[in-house]
Amino acid sequence: MQNKKLIFGMGILVLLVGAAAFIGGRMLNQKAGPVGLGGPPGSNGGSFAVQLVPAEELPKTQPEVTGLFMERKDNTIVLASAPLEAGGGGVVVDSQSSEGGDEGSLTSKELPSGPEVEVVVTSETIIYRDTTDFSEGGAVQETVGEGTLDDLNSDSMVRVWGRKSGDRVIAEVLFYSSPVVVKSPGAQ
Repeated sequence: MQNKKLIFGMGILVLLVGAAAFIGGRMLNQKAGPVGLGGPPGSNGGSFAVQLVPAEELPKTQPEVTGLFMERKDNTIVLASAPLEAGGGGVVVDSQSSEGGDEGSLTSKELPSGPEVEVVVTSETIIYRDTTDFSEGGAVQETVGEGTLDDLNSDSMVRVWGRKSGDRVIAEVLFYSSPVVVKSPGAQ
């Protein structure tokens, strides 16, 4: 009789541990809220959504190339292209910060990278940097400021409008953004 109770108790314990591991794994992957139920962006599922209103200064057409800054050679920059339909220009948030806190930042390693593209910047190229404030929720107005090629670094996402010339793009407008730091609502 005690043997049956022990087997029954162990079976219940295995089921509880399995359920806890399943829910914990989903929470770590940000697909479930604290109670184990998934939810839409903005819910307790660990994700958020922002509606970005494009800046007036940027062209209304699709950029010729979008990608991650790789290197600079004088007035030529090299991008690892990331097509918009493959997620380029999107935001990838890493919930693991280097300080161990509740903040995340863009991680260039996780962005899709395509072929490298050379972008030629001329004296007529207009260069903008992203100055958007994401601290507000809901619809956010994208803002831009004057930028320089000297501000580009390995974490910069770049959008270029211009014309193709062979395997290069001659830039008319160049827009770059630095990594976005996202703090959890409970973070100090």
